[in-house]
Amino acid sequence: MVEAQISFYDLEHPSDKKSHNNIIMFPVGNIFTNLKSKSSDKPKPKPADSVKTLEEIERIKNYFLDRKEYRNYCLFIIGITTGYRIGDLLNLKFSDLFENYYYYKREIDITEQKTKKRRSIPISENIKIAVNLYIKSKGGFLLNEYIFKSQKGRNRPLDKSSARKIFNNMAKELNLPYHCSTHFLRKTFAYWFLQIHKSDMSALATLQEILNHSSEKMTLKYCGIEKERKEAMLKSLAELW
Repeated sequence: MVEAQISFYDLEHPSDKKSHNNIIMFPVGNIFTNLKSKSSDKPKPKPADSVKTLEEIERIKNYFLDRKEYRNYCLFIIGITTGYRIGDLLNLKFSDLFENYYYYKREIDITEQKTKKRRSIPISENIKIAVNLYIKSKGGFLLNEYIFKSQKGRNRPLDKSSARKIFNNMAKELNLPYHCSTHFLRKTFAYWFLQIHKSDMSALATLQEILNHSSEKMTLKYCGIEKERKEAMLKSLAELW
């Protein structure tokens, strides 16, 4: 603990440097500790959830389609199909999908911002359908144009906070039982990757590699599957009594 000292004489004669009696000792260490703890004691953001039913995924798709929000629909489809992080999604340009103005590429091949590793994902038919619908609604595209363009500026990508607001509003409107921050796209991709490949023993290891996780346990927790297993086991036990 740090202590400070001051005497009554010092208060009356601040310019006098001689030592005096009547010194008061008081702790100051806790003051700085408390200030530091208060400034750093911020609530952690709630982690995103994965969407766990196909019915809810259809509801989300229809939500954007009914409102003719084709850009947001396209972001949702590409997000849950590729598993890219939101920063990588928002930085996609049409040149990442198209060879030229007439033909799609076979895959999206980008260097991820966080890992600095290249990751390629095949361009599926559902991605093409979503992109074509979006292009038709906007009347064309330029190869050097950001796919998910912001309304601010001529060619600026949508920022993360705006994307977060879009998905949060969607979740509230649909009364979904999930926290749909921007990370829910990647988590939904991961959850359904394992659901589709349940019988494939190598699926978990493959997903771990795709997500660049350090362990299979981390991947299961990330998908929300580990939590589901625990809840199912506890439910089975409770049904015995």
